[in-house]
Amino acid sequence: MNDFSAHPHQTSSPASSSGTIHPPPLPATSLRKERGAIAAQACDTCRARKQKCDEQRPKCGTCQRFNVECHYREPQPTKKDKTLVEILDKLKVLDVLNVLENKIDHLSLRMDHLSATCHPNNNNNNNNNNSTTATQFAPTPPPTISTGHSNGIQGVHHAAAHHRSLEGLSNGVPHNIASLTGDHYQYVSAAHQMLAWPAIQAYLSAIQPKCPTRDLKSVEIEGPAIALGAHFSGDHTIPLSLQNVDNFNPAPISAPISAFGLDWDIMQTLSKAYFDTLNLLHPILDRHTFLTHTLPTLFKNGVDHRLKSTIAFLVFALGEVALGNYRGAPINAYGGRPSGIRGGSKSHPPGIMLFNEARKRLGFSVTETSLEMVQAYTLASTYCATCSYPMGFWKMIREASLACQSLIMINPEVLSSPQADLLRRSFWHCAVMETCLNLELGFPLTGLEKMENVVSLPDFSTSISNDDYISNQETQYQEHFASQIALRRLLVEFHGTLSRSPYNTTAPSSSSTPNTIRHMATDLERWRGYLPPNLQWQEDIPGAFPSSATTYNGPSIYSPATTAATATTTTNSTPAISPMLPTPQTGTMSISSVSSVVGGVSMPSSAMPQSVASVTASGLRSPQLPHGQPILNSGLGLQQHQPVPQTQMFTADLDAPPARYPYAHDVQVALLRSRYYYAKYLIHRPFLYKALHHPDAMTQDDAIGAAECLKASLKWPIAMSPTCLHKRLVPCPFFFTQIFFGILVILHMVLSDKVPILAKIKDTLCGGERFEMEIKETVELYVDWIRDLRDVEPSAVWDWDVVSAMFGLEGNG
Repeated sequence: MNDFSAHPHQTSSPASSSGTIHPPPLPATSLRKERGAIAAQACDTCRARKQKCDEQRPKCGTCQRFNVECHYREPQPTKKDKTLVEILDKLKVLDVLNVLENKIDHLSLRMDHLSATCHPNNNNNNNNNNSTTATQFAPTPPPTISTGHSNGIQGVHHAAAHHRSLEGLSNGVPHNIASLTGDHYQYVSAAHQMLAWPAIQAYLSAIQPKCPTRDLKSVEIEGPAIALGAHFSGDHTIPLSLQNVDNFNPAPISAPISAFGLDWDIMQTLSKAYFDTLNLLHPILDRHTFLTHTLPTLFKNGVDHRLKSTIAFLVFALGEVALGNYRGAPINAYGGRPSGIRGGSKSHPPGIMLFNEARKRLGFSVTETSLEMVQAYTLASTYCATCSYPMGFWKMIREASLACQSLIMINPEVLSSPQADLLRRSFWHCAVMETCLNLELGFPLTGLEKMENVVSLPDFSTSISNDDYISNQETQYQEHFASQIALRRLLVEFHGTLSRSPYNTTAPSSSSTPNTIRHMATDLERWRGYLPPNLQWQEDIPGAFPSSATTYNGPSIYSPATTAATATTTTNSTPAISPMLPTPQTGTMSISSVSSVVGGVSMPSSAMPQSVASVTASGLRSPQLPHGQPILNSGLGLQQHQPVPQTQMFTADLDAPPARYPYAHDVQVALLRSRYYYAKYLIHRPFLYKALHHPDAMTQDDAIGAAECLKASLKWPIAMSPTCLHKRLVPCPFFFTQIFFGILVILHMVLSDKVPILAKIKDTLCGGERFEMEIKETVELYVDWIRDLRDVEPSAVWDWDVVSAMFGLEGNG
């Protein structure tokens, strides 16, 4: 029998009839299943007996005991969950329309391409007759065809969806616009490709003398290398250890948890921090299974080389990242403004010791083909992203995608197994991340998109914990996840259509591209209109609260508290916050009182892993409180004092006290909206190219399209407060770094008034002085983003050198 007496702060549960000793009980609020509620689906036998079903497959415990057949019904969505079904149903309607219009669309594109190829300059001699000057935008004839580029989440016509997904993304070298004639624009998506436009290169040539250390002419070719930090002269690999002592002896592969400075309370704390934040942004793990099976097993038997131990260490590492994000000190400050990157340091991010323990074990499992392998790689990629290791992120997300494909190909039955929903979540998360890397950096695809026709949308049908149930009622994280998948499918379709359609910028009347873009904009608005009410917002106000506010058991989540430094009140009745440290049970000690005596051996602080030593040093542990009071993350979540009224959910005032939202809700909302504005900005960018290169051929509709591009580039919520203060929680932050860099170049051209056509569009179609003020606010937001990221992200160092030279920023800006 195992003896847990080495942990004096823990209380052992009574022995069961079989003599097995269990770890201390989880907090009373941890799992809804402990209170007998929310089963994903009970079998027919248990339903008839009106008793709780343990949901074991293929037979539950009751049916095994009585030796009877065990049948499960298909789970029916509750009223709270029907928004997922509504997203599917509405977008299926769009898919049906797309199939009907697809032939017309492709015929139009083929005719347009043929015309452009055979007569590339047929309008050059007639420009004076067929076009107007920039001061008189001529109207374009109304569109005569409908292209319909929406692609639903789970299309009813799988073959068509499969065909479109293959053509939507490029799997190779970025397009070279120099290979086209001067009259034709080949659509590009990446910021570094946009910066190769002749007009922008000419503009940057005036800035080059101010930035002698960077070759601005090489940005198109070296763009991906810049984004990965390949030009960076220093060492930006993941550090092996925080220990600098020569005699440091790492723990063995198989060891009790105490060898790593962990105990039951710390494991619960780190796990809850992860599941309350990062797992809501990309929900690839099942909280109930992890907390009720994985943690007790590790506590009892220790860790080993298998994937369960690897995943646990990754969860602990990410939990430390989440805690550091909310409670850690900022790694820098500029002009009295703290950095939005918190926890750890520039060279040693939070959770690195725990992540390295996972890295040591990952090699033992690389040949496995299992869901756990997919999850391990996905979690590793998430850690690399939170700590700004772009090369590590790219490699790990590729491995996760390949592992996912291998599992589906070798064992297709997994898509109808109890693991199917978790696999679908990982699949679509990988698809979204691959799309980001492909569109903005030109990174090659793994082939995951070829399986979209056989992998449906996740329905979150696994057993759900009480915490996840509450977090979904408060933030609708499931709907956010599904809506991001739908938006990604739209973006892939837009990208593919524009890539196949060279745009004759001197003769818009002979090209279908402007009409195609207008239909894309309509489909994008249709997607936004089909969002669940609690996800919708006023389109021209990026920082607005959702259109329909909801409440939860406590203050409204749309009436957030504003951090007031030391204003923290604790009560026995605490609303859910993000993350909340476990509430100590009566007679147990708080997490802050956990001693550095682990496993009965006193550990000096210099030898303690970061999960214990640096967490204490950085203030992640609250002061010891009286028994019975919860330990709250004082810089986090809803406080019990009177909330400060907020006019908007996000603000461009980076010096104002930040609002706090539960369960990383602001990050969820900011991601969805920012990716929407990214899609809108991207599809309207061909109009901006025309304005810069052929202003005399601009029509009124072209000018409106360019104005829409400029408007869509402003004040993305991901760069606004409070989300900009949680940069460690933003998936793939270097994706936004490159986009913001490209937008800053465009906005500098607008503010300079050196490009007359942009000045006229700003004054006549964008709002003039008010729009210029919003541009300046946006510049401050995006400059602040790059300034923060340059401390930890090599690509941002290059971007910062150019941006600071462009805007005349000195020192830290």
